[in-house]
Amino acid sequence: MAASEGTDTPPEGAAAQNDRRRLVLRRVGNGVVVVGLAVFLYGLLPRIGGLSRDAAELRHARPAFVVASVVAQAASLACYALLYQRMLASLGKRVPLWLTARVTLASYLVSHVTPFGSAAGTALNVSTLETEGVDPSTTGEAIGLTSLVSTIALIVLFGTGLVATAGRHLSHSYLVIAGAALVLVVLVLVIVLVVGAHPDIAASAGRRVAGLARRVRSSVDPDKVAQTSKRLASLARSALTGRAFLASFGFAWADLLFDLLSLDLMFVAVRYQPGLGPLAVAYCAANFASALPVTPGGLGVMEVTLVAITVGFGAPRPTAVLAVLGYRLVSYWLPLLPGLVAYLRVRLSQRRADAAKPSMPVDGSG
Repeated sequence: MAASEGTDTPPEGAAAQNDRRRLVLRRVGNGVVVVGLAVFLYGLLPRIGGLSRDAAELRHARPAFVVASVVAQAASLACYALLYQRMLASLGKRVPLWLTARVTLASYLVSHVTPFGSAAGTALNVSTLETEGVDPSTTGEAIGLTSLVSTIALIVLFGTGLVATAGRHLSHSYLVIAGAALVLVVLVLVIVLVVGAHPDIAASAGRRVAGLARRVRSSVDPDKVAQTSKRLASLARSALTGRAFLASFGFAWADLLFDLLSLDLMFVAVRYQPGLGPLAVAYCAANFASALPVTPGGLGVMEVTLVAITVGFGAPRPTAVLAVLGYRLVSYWLPLLPGLVAYLRVRLSQRRADAAKPSMPVDGSG
């Protein structure tokens, strides 16, 4: 009996082993999905754009502008980290910039290599800051407020682009895409204003959404989600007013402008200038479209939308395809490298913190 008991796997150990196996399979599956999307996208778009025929005309791309695009993208990520740090400070938590930058890059990695990865990125964000003494509810509220301010800044940029393109000759495809994006923008803005003005409505909406989510995941508590939604709406009214809002909006605006500049510099690198107005419309419409959780980080959605709208504004298709793919290499793929380093550092810090926790004493009095 003793020998057989030594060879049997305890039920708890078998369950943990199965969980690890499922986690590994899920991660492998996520990697296959992302790689498959990338191969399909970067193999298909050049053919649609006619680059196989017209690449010779684009061989005079200017590397200096590509480097400048990379620098602009780094500045965009830095501004986003500053925005997140500002939101945490408005909730009473002073977090060093190096920590917000690290958790921003690590969350970026997770959310951009995992389908529906924003939830996984948020979980990593929460667990990392909890190790540093920040309450999970505070982190969740800071993430929500950061997304809210970024959305407001994107709406303002979209309106600015529409005004700047007034009077230009516009293609039918552009009008359809821009019109759909405008409807979505107005809808989002109305929701934000209504929820911000009435926290009780936010609580009711949160409870309904949680009720639907509970059908998929039984651990979701609708009452708790409703309380969090109401508190977040109340915080939005207090944290996003006066100087606090101006400072936060400034960081969000700078984040978007540097990202847009990175895209513009890629077009300049291939010797074409679409104009900041049309490019702002294309950029914002693509961001609105990529916000739908269809692919990780809007992979594919962002590229196709940007190409379609910039071509609608008159950009040569091969030029638009090359510039957009170059921009996405800089904005999507390149940050994954520092994101991986940040992710490994975050995991190492969490393991050290777990190891430093005192173990529970064993009561041997019985």
